[in-house]
Amino acid sequence: MHDYYLSTEIEHQIFTQISALTAQTDQKNLWPAEQLEILKQAGVFAWDLPKEFGGTPCHSTQYTKLYLDLSVACLSTAFVLSQRNAAVQRIGACDNRELKQKYLPSLAAGTIWATVGISHLSTSRQHLSKPSVTAEETDTGYLLDGFVPWVTGVNHTDLLVTGGTLTDGRQLLTTAACPNKNIEFGEVADMLSLTSSSTGNLKLQGLEILAEDVIAGPVEQVMKSGGGGTGSLTTSVITTGVARRAVSGLAEEAEKRSELKSEANQMQAECQQLVDDLLKLEENPGCDDTKLTPQSLRTRANSLVLRAAQAYLTATKGSGFLKGHTAERTIREAMFFLVWSCPAAVAQSAMKEFACSPTFLVEN
Repeated sequence: MHDYYLSTEIEHQIFTQISALTAQTDQKNLWPAEQLEILKQAGVFAWDLPKEFGGTPCHSTQYTKLYLDLSVACLSTAFVLSQRNAAVQRIGACDNRELKQKYLPSLAAGTIWATVGISHLSTSRQHLSKPSVTAEETDTGYLLDGFVPWVTGVNHTDLLVTGGTLTDGRQLLTTAACPNKNIEFGEVADMLSLTSSSTGNLKLQGLEILAEDVIAGPVEQVMKSGGGGTGSLTTSVITTGVARRAVSGLAEEAEKRSELKSEANQMQAECQQLVDDLLKLEENPGCDDTKLTPQSLRTRANSLVLRAAQAYLTATKGSGFLKGHTAERTIREAMFFLVWSCPAAVAQSAMKEFACSPTFLVEN
């Protein structure tokens, strides 16, 4: 089994429990309710929130270490937690104190679930001439209309963080309680992996937003405020967690077959260096090392998870190709990082690597 980054025996037991649920979650496309309940009982939902709202202050790398362990055990749980945390972080970072008081205590206690529907404000559907979601100012706030793609936990959320674009191009980020008669939930997408994350789309049809429910805006490029976003460290950390699972599986195979030792050791060293660099940048965001940027780390993480997953499958031979084997699940999940919050520069680097482009070989 891999080395844990969260260090106590209790935390190790939590990941063991979660890991035992993962195969069934994946094969039956089940929302990871049991896994999330384990995290709730461990107090994870209160992490990094102010004490005044029921939160528990934590070290800057505590969530990073959690994701590094959790995505080894269950990527579905790590992913849906990241979407919940993205919503919570947006609320926690805003200047609207009344909004914080309204939602943060319940979020910290885990009595309500939150998620984000914000990709249309940053990456997805930005090429369209008309905004995916329009916002119209009213006497009491705003009216939102349009299509919101890629909402994780679409059938399980109590609180949605989403937004829209006004006619002058400014954007609005807001909360909306669910269920709501003006929010029509679409079907869950049947995906190559992570169907268990209940990711689908929704339509906003004359959704009334009161001014006191606004998180940020209206401003241009509202997603530039509040942290997170495409290419943030969280996506790289979760990617690296799945890479750790693949590398660990390869190392286990190498224990039985000496001809795999060299490649397994090389990938273990690469993976450990990537983890060290992620933690270094997390602890020191102002680091002046030009090689330690969110984009460069995401590029490295994507490359490693794809190569390590294929190496793991190769090592397991036919048994790893059978549905339900960890190698089979890992290689499907590795594909997710080619499409989840993947900046254009990272995608382009992947294309160069796939094509064995001379420029990629020189740069790397």
